[in-house]
Amino acid sequence: TLVQHNIEMAKFSGYKRRCASLEAEDWILSIRKNRVIDGFLSKPSSSSKRLLVVLLLFATIQVVLHRYVTPKNDIVAMETVSPPPQRLEFVHITKTGGSAIERAGFEHGINWGACHYTNIKEVGCSNPDIEYTPPNFQSYELTSPWHMPPSMLSEYIRNNSALGKNPYDGADLFTVVRNPYDRIVSEYYCPWQGFSPKFGIGNKTKTQDINDPIKLNNWIKDMITKLSAAMKVFDENNRDITGRIIKRKQGKKYNKDPGILAQKHFVNQVNYIFDNNGNVIVKNILHYENLSDEFHSLMKKYGLSDLELPNKQSGGVYTDTNSLEKKMTYRELDEESIRIINKFAKPDFERLGYTMVEKKFAEDYSLEATVSNLH
Repeated sequence: TLVQHNIEMAKFSGYKRRCASLEAEDWILSIRKNRVIDGFLSKPSSSSKRLLVVLLLFATIQVVLHRYVTPKNDIVAMETVSPPPQRLEFVHITKTGGSAIERAGFEHGINWGACHYTNIKEVGCSNPDIEYTPPNFQSYELTSPWHMPPSMLSEYIRNNSALGKNPYDGADLFTVVRNPYDRIVSEYYCPWQGFSPKFGIGNKTKTQDINDPIKLNNWIKDMITKLSAAMKVFDENNRDITGRIIKRKQGKKYNKDPGILAQKHFVNQVNYIFDNNGNVIVKNILHYENLSDEFHSLMKKYGLSDLELPNKQSGGVYTDTNSLEKKMTYRELDEESIRIINKFAKPDFERLGYTMVEKKFAEDYSLEATVSNLH
């Protein structure tokens, strides 16, 4: 290749300079020790003396050039050699377009998120590369490790060999964040943990009209209240004084976490971005509100320009195209739901730059983040 050719030329150029320098140094030593041709110095003439001075000067210049001056051609040759892009791994926060990203990766031979662990028909995952057996009970540690914050996953892998290797080791990480108001409404429609789940656990309510603002707001209040209580109990019982996870026995007869906790839906997004000491561990933050453009730019940066997200209307993952226009939005949130969301997701609003409202949304309210505070 051109890069390899440039490298070899640079090496050869350096080799020639070293040879020339060594020859020059030998000349100097030979002259100093009078080991040149006997006839040349036995009866030195004025012309031979001048020639000797020229030779000494030439040899000295060769040594100086080799030791202290780098030829421009060598610099150009080395500048053409760029390191390969760092391996990129995806951290899947729920309801931020993560399944579409996993599909885009898998279609190009890359396992991201759930595709590392399992086969998922809807996403397209069919070749997992991390040995993983899902538990037959709800476990915060073992259920859906692809939805686990990276800092927690590291602790869990240390305590539980059942989770296999850590896909994030040695990689640059990226994730997608979303306005908490918009995200909670998406959780309501989630086919896994929402109001009327299609795949996961929960009450089947297909006969009801789910596009009812009263049902939406009641579900949000109930869900956040239960999740907050479950997280508090878990932290009190399973963390030491430093905040680290305590190793505990796993199994139905030992522990069974609430499904709302084990599935890790609506866990605050900043928990994925920072470690326990507040250090940023996810290098690349994309925004759901501008996902296509930001995703394209990131893929280009890492040499993955061919990756494109599927169209949400025609190829979205877990997207009910018949109900897209019927779905409620964040503007259906009532004052009490807004208050509860603000309290629970306060870190997301403060650190990710999303605007918090007090009672209701102004006409010009924007879901997009303004200035984030990640450092």
